[in-house]
Amino acid sequence: MSQRDLVHVTTALGRLGGGRAGVGVAVAEIDRAIGRGHGDMRTPLNLQSLVAAGHVEQLDDGTWALTDAGVARVVPD
Repeated sequence: MSQRDLVHVTTALGRLGGGRAGVGVAVAEIDRAIGRGHGDMRTPLNLQSLVAAGHVEQLDDGTWALTDAGVARVVPD
């Protein structure tokens, strides 16, 4: 994913998770929040670069959540 897309995903996770770390969000919700619809032909979301940066984590239930570092990037003081 492009840097721009990564910012959109991180921002969407912040908004959908209420600006808190550890709040799980389903990929389908993230897709909708960034303007992807059912049957979208774009490459599926790959959040591994955000995991590598320490900004998101995949939870045991398969949802994705911001980490404390991710929250610090998207939620203003």
